[in-house]
Amino acid sequence: MSNASHALPASTALAIAQDFIRSVEAKDLDAVTRTLATDARQLFMHTRRAKTAEGAAAVIAGRIRGFCVADIKGRDEVLAYTGNIFTRFVPLVWRDHQWTVSPNGREVFFHGVGDMIVARTGRPYKNTYTMRFDIEDGRIIRIAEYGDALMFAGLGVRPSRTEIYALLRAVERVFSPGRSSRAGR
Repeated sequence: MSNASHALPASTALAIAQDFIRSVEAKDLDAVTRTLATDARQLFMHTRRAKTAEGAAAVIAGRIRGFCVADIKGRDEVLAYTGNIFTRFVPLVWRDHQWTVSPNGREVFFHGVGDMIVARTGRPYKNTYTMRFDIEDGRIIRIAEYGDALMFAGLGVRPSRTEIYALLRAVERVFSPGRSSRAGR
């Protein structure tokens, strides 16, 4: 199948990615579900450099790739992870949304600053993210989330079963000759 068959108008791809972010912020799992392909993946790419406008631009240009620390596979796992963050953070909000759509219209980049509180401890969580959404046939097939994974790990939140499997898949990427721990794909 050619890539042209998956091309969407940039405004459509942007709307899908924006729906995902709005749905997560609203803690609406049904709405999140509607944005995701069945075989969706969510990769967590550790880099502290995505915090600045220059770092976000470097992620968008492919000059910063990060290191894969978690690989969530399939819509059901993405939804399980998302449901977990709904209970972990109040509120669940990103500030200063900045959006960029790739020239081919299939990739949308989001840059935002988390303004969240850990529900269990009341501790603030203000990580900065740059996310790449790959969209085909009107659904998100991949989310690569670039941010400071060590900041998240430092919250002391017990990982769910889904997150443990995602961590193990990321370790597998390091040793697999056919998969990259750096590409975000």
